[in-house]
Amino acid sequence: QDEEDLEKVRRKRKLDFLDILLFARVKEGAKHLTDKDLRAEVDTFMFGGHDTTASGISWTLYALATHPEHQQRCRKEIQSLLGDGASITWDHLDQMPYTTMCIKEALRLYPPVPAVGRELSKPITFPDGRSLPRGIHVLLNFYALHHNPKVWPNPEVFDPSRFAPGSDSHSHAFLPFSGGSRNCIGKHFAMKELKVAVALTLLRFELAADPLRVPIPISKIVLDSKNGIHLKLRKLL
Repeated sequence: QDEEDLEKVRRKRKLDFLDILLFARVKEGAKHLTDKDLRAEVDTFMFGGHDTTASGISWTLYALATHPEHQQRCRKEIQSLLGDGASITWDHLDQMPYTTMCIKEALRLYPPVPAVGRELSKPITFPDGRSLPRGIHVLLNFYALHHNPKVWPNPEVFDPSRFAPGSDSHSHAFLPFSGGSRNCIGKHFAMKELKVAVALTLLRFELAADPLRVPIPISKIVLDSKNGIHLKLRKLL
């Protein structure tokens, strides 16, 4: 029965991530994944798909709570698109330009993954002549990049217009999902999740920050707050 079930899965037009992992476990002959390998893969996508998204949503809502004029503009855009909010479709998510700009600006200020480590696969020489050898481990600090005044003028100011259509910025100035061939494979889905969460929240609630409990960002594997992120919500009629 198990073999029959496996054969049915093999005939699927497209294999999902779980299918791929399970086939890698039962692969015969060639090297296959051990239970320990599978656990490591599951840990990776659980962290990548949940903790980072939760961080992104939390900090985005905080950014909008502290900038009510942008919050209201997003809400008007969402109301004009969704009406009473009875349903939200995949197509709606590509029709929220200003909300998308605000989400990106929040991700610039509060990147869910503040830094990553990489091992150089080949030597690299920088424009100033300095070089690093193959095999060295480097830390890419996205939080510092996003707050660098040489890259982003007035970096501490929440300014969604930085991401307006046609805006001029370096392709690697904004890296909330890393970049290059090892970037986040779920970045497009993560943006969809953020849009759904923000849209449905703003449709139902007005957000305000708690002035007595201002969050203190702290860099861990995921950008956290030392004292939590506290918001005041007022239900909209």
